[in-house]
Amino acid sequence: MATEIRMPRLGHSMTEGTVVAWLAKPGETVHAGQIILTIETDKAEYEVEAPADGLLSEPLVAETAMAPVEAVLGWVLAPGEARPSAQTGPSDPASARPGVPPARSPAGGRVRASPKARRLAEERGVDLSSVAGSGPEGLVTEADVERAAATPKAAAVADALEWSGRRVRERRRLAPIRRTTARRMAEAWATVPHIVQLIDVDMEEVRGLRHRWKADGGEVSAITYNDFIVKAAALALAEHPEINAGIDGDELVVFAEVNAGIAVDTPRGLVVPVVRGADRLPLSAIASEARRLAEKARGTGLDREDFGTGTFTVSNLGAAGIRAGTPVLNPPESMLVFVGAVEERAVVRSGAIVARPTLTLSIAYDHRVADGADAARVTARIRELLQSPASWA
Repeated sequence: MATEIRMPRLGHSMTEGTVVAWLAKPGETVHAGQIILTIETDKAEYEVEAPADGLLSEPLVAETAMAPVEAVLGWVLAPGEARPSAQTGPSDPASARPGVPPARSPAGGRVRASPKARRLAEERGVDLSSVAGSGPEGLVTEADVERAAATPKAAAVADALEWSGRRVRERRRLAPIRRTTARRMAEAWATVPHIVQLIDVDMEEVRGLRHRWKADGGEVSAITYNDFIVKAAALALAEHPEINAGIDGDELVVFAEVNAGIAVDTPRGLVVPVVRGADRLPLSAIASEARRLAEKARGTGLDREDFGTGTFTVSNLGAAGIRAGTPVLNPPESMLVFVGAVEERAVVRSGAIVARPTLTLSIAYDHRVADGADAARVTARIRELLQSPASWA
């Protein structure tokens, strides 16, 4: 009997996924538990296992095409069994996105490419349908994409395109992560009333601790400024639990844990893995976990348990020299800490102008959860903790 291969639900908010690559060919014998395809959601890339032993059918959903959760992507068949012809409900690829035509394969058949090649093509803006694959059976490899990216592009076709009265160089479909980011940010800006408070923090004591720990070596030598900020913000929220909350209709929902979402820039877009219980973790443990999650996000991709449960977010653009910003909340969270650059600034101390390492924090709050005074107490507490780290680090 044919066994369905369905688009899995990977998290409560997932509604659809993109087939990245089929790793087994139609008619090939597969075994239960064998990885047969990879899919991409708005969060990360995942592997899908064969649900049974048998022969893989011709897929219903081609590579690069999207399908809704629970859609039938293909079947595992018994020897001699024909592929079922009936399709119902979301298993019909045409129903993947109401009102939007399903993604089509390029002329001549779908593009076969390795997951790494697809990610690289997305980063470099390379159209896979124009790349000649050098791998087995024409599989497009990373090296093929590198060569294509290094080849000058003809602009003649692009010059003929126009949108809103402007000449267009190219059109590129947003990756799933960027589509979701765009949607969620638009929703947050339209539905959540933000207030943003900016505060300058003297980082002299934190810098001194870091210098001493670097000289001593060991795991504490890898602790970053951002780790201090994550811990300080988590401690401040633990002291003000009414801000560690979200709005659900007419109710304030106070969260039981203080979980830090840490924004990570990846080639596929911005993701926010979560360090759980950040207020209770030692600073070295926060540093280790944040580093592990960032490396995983930029490499193989995050798993379901790595994201989606943050109660506040820390986003750091200090490395780019950004001093301050206007952060957008990540609902249902009610606080986002935007971290600027630690830089030498002229400040007044005891009547004299001196240079001190100074950091500006731009902290956004959901105004439905916190009024200005409530937010200011949390903002001031974060600065107080960062300016006296020896008492808690």
